[in-house]
Amino acid sequence: MKIFIVFGTRPEAIKFVPLIYTFKDTFTVRVISSGQHSELLKQVTDFFKIKLDYSFGCMKETGDLEHLYECIHREMRKAIERENPDLIFVQGDTFTSYSASFVGFMFKKPVFHLEAGLRTFNRFSPFPEEMLRVLVGRLADFHFTPTKKAAKNLLSEGVNENRILIAGNTIVDALLLAQTLADENMILKELSNQNPTLKNLLETKKLVLITSHRRENIGTPLKKICRAIKYLAKNHEDTFFLWPMHKNPMVKGIVLEEMRDRPDNIILTDALSYQAMGYLMKKSYIILTDSGGIQEEAPTFGKPILILRDTTERPEVVDSGIGFLVGTEEEKIIEGFTQLKDDKRIYETFLNIRNPFGDGKAAERILKFLMLDEVRAFIENYPSSSEEIFNFKDEIETFEENQ
Repeated sequence: MKIFIVFGTRPEAIKFVPLIYTFKDTFTVRVISSGQHSELLKQVTDFFKIKLDYSFGCMKETGDLEHLYECIHREMRKAIERENPDLIFVQGDTFTSYSASFVGFMFKKPVFHLEAGLRTFNRFSPFPEEMLRVLVGRLADFHFTPTKKAAKNLLSEGVNENRILIAGNTIVDALLLAQTLADENMILKELSNQNPTLKNLLETKKLVLITSHRRENIGTPLKKICRAIKYLAKNHEDTFFLWPMHKNPMVKGIVLEEMRDRPDNIILTDALSYQAMGYLMKKSYIILTDSGGIQEEAPTFGKPILILRDTTERPEVVDSGIGFLVGTEEEKIIEGFTQLKDDKRIYETFLNIRNPFGDGKAAERILKFLMLDEVRAFIENYPSSSEEIFNFKDEIETFEENQ
């Protein structure tokens, strides 16, 4: 069986790494990058030693999404015509996943969706990701959800329960794998190159890690986040606030402008490598982020997260008690941070919370699913098999059963 694994951003690549590692000895795997985040993506492929079979180089410096879609559509068509894959895997909610899914559909190839079913039920939050993931869900033939709630979202939209496997999120698999591969000396060298004081600060002060890149936060919301961080830094001198800035020039420009008069305990750096971010999450005391991936990763280390958004398509992190929706208003960010930092009793409870998104066995479950005779027959006979129903519930233990 020949499988296309298609991604374009760093989070997509991270979540596909466990599948690439798990599939490579069983299937013929073609790893395809659209180049949506080419530089950030290279950090991940280099770290995990992933070889790209195709690299489309579709993203312009201007971030022209119309060009991105057209380019992925064109290059995917060429790759399918050349390789004739049996199956296409896409992940999440990006222009890459939507474009690849649509081209796969047009060529009547089965499309399997990793990290399916996430919803805020607000089409403009996050924008455009919410609508992209809904569209991919309509195009996909099978859905690997990270949690029971994500599966329920799909069921509410009319997806048959036998087209859904609650596998857990492969980001947890990737994070655990990364811990075995990470080189602390290389990480500290990278951090020192960004700022020579970081090594000493990590040894002497509490770390607050900050990230923000969501399109809906660009502008006034991001300026409010910056003002809240400056207030917190002035009032918590025993803590340092580390902000690796996203490469999006609109994001970076706002942060640099707002932080011109920042206190000394706010450190701004360029975007950091995947292994450095994992290291810093593990070292952090509190994390402030609008990133979906970090919401999924931080619970593995027992780290509380202040979510800089009004909604999250990952409500499990809030329900588990380790994530807190604070939005972008200064008062709510300050109030949420102060409560977490000052109440040691609450903080200690975070260490006992299991990651609600996975247990490190998602890729193993997905491989077991693909090896089932009925699944292999479905793929081999597609598209005539496209309306068939699977009966695998008794053969694969789902992540939901382990929760």
